[in-house]
Amino acid sequence: MKPFSSALFYLMITATAAFASEASFEKNIARGIAAIESADYPAAVQEFQAAVNERPDDPEATLYLGIALNRARDKDAETVLKKALAMAPDNPRTNMELGILYFNRQIYAEAADYFDNAMRIAPGSELSAAAEEYLRLLRGADGEKRWWLKFMTGMQYDSNVVLNADGTPLPQGISRKSDWRGIINLRGNYSIAKNDQGEATVGYSLYQSLHTRLDDFNITQNLVDVTGRYDLSPLFSVKAAYTFEYLLLGGDTYDYAHSAGPSFLISEGEGFSTVIDYRFRDISFRNTPLFTDNTDRTGTNHQVGITQNLSLATSAAARVGYYHDEDRTRREFWDYSGDKGLAGLTFVLPLKLVGDLYGEIYNKRYRGTDPSSGVKRDDTTYTGAVSASKFFAERYSLTLGFLYTRNRSNSAPFDYSRNITSLFFNARF
Repeated sequence: MKPFSSALFYLMITATAAFASEASFEKNIARGIAAIESADYPAAVQEFQAAVNERPDDPEATLYLGIALNRARDKDAETVLKKALAMAPDNPRTNMELGILYFNRQIYAEAADYFDNAMRIAPGSELSAAAEEYLRLLRGADGEKRWWLKFMTGMQYDSNVVLNADGTPLPQGISRKSDWRGIINLRGNYSIAKNDQGEATVGYSLYQSLHTRLDDFNITQNLVDVTGRYDLSPLFSVKAAYTFEYLLLGGDTYDYAHSAGPSFLISEGEGFSTVIDYRFRDISFRNTPLFTDNTDRTGTNHQVGITQNLSLATSAAARVGYYHDEDRTRREFWDYSGDKGLAGLTFVLPLKLVGDLYGEIYNKRYRGTDPSSGVKRDDTTYTGAVSASKFFAERYSLTLGFLYTRNRSNSAPFDYSRNITSLFFNARF
């Protein structure tokens, strides 16, 4: 499979935005385009690099530099193109060029994602037709992958070990003990069916924690999910998901749960999008030697929320959201109404680093009187997290993270603070 003719290439490098008025900047861009058209890629890289040095936040100059590096098969092409994508996530040319990069590297699953994005952003255009042709070649390629696999492993130091894996509710009691633990997380996904308007996938995830001292808090979590997505238009998509969870705590069955619900994605363009979610969760808890009254919390949860994704002027993206949920159990003192506000920021740093900041406030108002304190519980949980990921090669990264949680409760047994420091190695295949 080979890249297309010079007509497609010309489409990829034709400028649509007005350049800066400075003559040197304009000349660098013009000379860079001319060098690419004459296949003098080193000269093109030099010209576009000069333009980027003059205007580091210019998305068009960054895109041109990424294109030149990609044509030169330079290993930095991926980093520069992803920086251009962070500056303008809904630029169809950037998505197309990343698709070509992964196509040439035979990373077909990644290539298909970016070609799909180019078609979604610029439907009916020449660029969309070119992306569709690449996808047709991918569908006919023996090497096309319909699956992906993610592996994560590392260590955490937890100042106050509680059961808190993937949103699982807090158990009756908190260890108030610190410990180190190793983490292994394996996730896989397979595309059952896919066409130009949607996709159906099935996935599996295994999460295992191994504490150095508090073995009773070791978690084994198995998740199976089935997801379907249908694009009603280039700007509106519907997604439905079902998840089954089976969790063991200290080797004993702790809970199993069924979750299902739809999501609605609205794309406003220029990197802005809105996601509206609803989830129904039916969970059955089991008593364990550590939590002898765990079955009291068996019940259902309804959650609805909205998240707004925003593309910022520089190489950063933000998200804000609000969620409301209602939990109903076998005992009224475990029933609650909850409200959560969240905000996050992801940004590109030098040296192939990606930073992430996240914060949320989650208030839970319980319906019944807590037997341990004689009051109706009212908990407000404040969570803040910061992480930095270093990417190397094409599939690997290291992530250093810190998370702080402060749960303020009018019931003393549930008033606590917690911090977790993490170091993880990540791989994707």
